[in-house]
Amino acid sequence: MLEVDHYRFQADRARRMADRVTDAVVREKLLEMACEFGRYAALIEAKAREKLAQAATA
Repeated sequence: MLEVDHYRFQADRARRMADRVTDAVVREKLLEMACEFGRYAALIEAKAREKLAQAATA
């Protein structure tokens, strides 16, 4: 599994878990974690695109 796929999977997993819990504090924390995992995935993708762009101009 690619690193970006791993983070997307974890984000989805945290969101699914948040949908199942009844404790508001736990739910909020899981949603925050999902957001962070999504950010990590986006950052990895952006860095990969940047590397491809640099390689194309080299």
